Amino acid sequence: MGHTTRKTLIAAVTTACALLVTPAVQASPVPDLSSHSPLDELGRPTPRTQTEIRNLANQPWMPADIRNMLLSALAFSAGDNGDGGPDLPEDAPPFTQFYWPTVSGSCIGGELDAVGTAIAVPGPAETPAPGAERGQTAFVFTALGTSPAAERQGGMHVNWININTLQHGATALGNHGINPDGPATLSGTADTGNGTVVAMVSGRVHTEDGPCDFIPTAAIIDAR
Repeated sequence: MGHTTRKTLIAAVTTACALLVTPAVQASPVPDLSSHSPLDELGRPTPRTQTEIRNLANQPWMPADIRNMLLSALAFSAGDNGDGGPDLPEDAPPFTQFYWPTVSGSCIGGELDAVGTAIAVPGPAETPAPGAERGQTAFVFTALGTSPAAERQGGMHVNWININTLQHGATALGNHGINPDGPATLSGTADTGNGTVVAMVSGRVHTEDGPCDFIPTAAIIDAR
C-alpha cells in the first residue's frame, strides 16, 4: 500500500472513530449479518459481507467519516488494493490480526524504531489476559523489540463499532502481565457484543525505557 493511501486510510479511520456517537447512526437500521459467517477461512470479508458493508456505508444518513472508515478498512482487508489481511495458520486459535503493522519512531532505547502489531480474540476465551466472556472481545497490542511495559499505562486505546448492533466504544489497553520480560504488551477487553466489529488501535505505550507513540492500525473482526 502506497504512502499516500496509507495516510488517507489512517486519517479516515481516526476521524471516524471520534464520530461514532452520531445520533443518526444509532437511530437507523443496519444489515442482518447474523445468518452467515462474515469472514472466509483466511480472515477476509466474504463477498456477501463486502456487499452488506458497502450497502451500510452508502446509506444516505451515514456520516462521511464513518463511511470512509468502513470502506477504507474493507478495501484493505478484502485485498482491493493488491495487499489484504494476513493468512492465518490452519491450527491457529480464533483470533484476528490487525491488517498492517504500525511504527513508533525512536522507541527502542530512544534511537531505534519499533514495530507494533495487534490481534483481537472474541470471547469466550480465558487468554490472553484479562480474558473475554461471550459477547466481549479481547485486544492485544505488542511493541516488538521494546523493554517490558511499565505498570502504569493510559495512552493506548481501541476504538470500535459493531456494524450489526451499532454498539461502539473506546477501550483502554493496560499492562495485564503479558510478556513481563518484554516486549511491551498491552491488552484490554471490550463489550463489543456479537457480530462484525470494525476496530482501530493507536496511542502511546509506556515502556520501562519511556513512551512510544504508535500510528493507527485497523481490522474487521468476526466476534461471534
